[in-house]
Amino acid sequence: MLEFKEVSQSYQNRCLFSEFSLVIDEPRVLISGPNGSGKTTLLLMAAGLVQPDSGEVSFNQQSVLGADSKKSIGISASKVSLPGFFTVQELLDFHSRQFNCEVSEKWLGQFSLQDYLNTKVTDLSLGNYKKLSLMTAIIHQPDLLLLDEPANGLDEKARLALNLLLSEYPGQVVIASHEALAADHNQVRHIQLQRNTST
Repeated sequence: MLEFKEVSQSYQNRCLFSEFSLVIDEPRVLISGPNGSGKTTLLLMAAGLVQPDSGEVSFNQQSVLGADSKKSIGISASKVSLPGFFTVQELLDFHSRQFNCEVSEKWLGQFSLQDYLNTKVTDLSLGNYKKLSLMTAIIHQPDLLLLDEPANGLDEKARLALNLLLSEYPGQVVIASHEALAADHNQVRHIQLQRNTST
């Protein structure tokens, strides 16, 4: 369960959230809203990568800022840059060592990354960079998967793979996107953000 408790956050002197509270316990959640409404910031706070000005963010009743929580969370977002000096293989190996897990050959195949394992991250196309970002987010099978505009830059085959991932993934998935959630899942909660959100 992901919880935002009386969270306030400003960016460049503009208030994004004011005493914002929200509990998310559904397995699939789509967050939408106009540009500047804080969709990406909300995910970054959920991942513990941005600390709110005030309030608390927790996952399964543990602060997302703690080391134990970070092991349970994966994120793919444009504002979370991948190190360009690694090759694709080196980055995946790094993540697998960090989380003591193995790289999924299934998802390497689904996202058609096998032919790019020796390519530097900085040389990847937008679509392949997005696929790699998704791979690094799911490699350790986190209990909470956070995806910011996950379909951006993906071709049709990769979009089908993404939809399969969303349908099959065993953990909780929270997506920020302008697009509808295409996953075949029984419970999809839609949260619409407005500018300067408070509840």
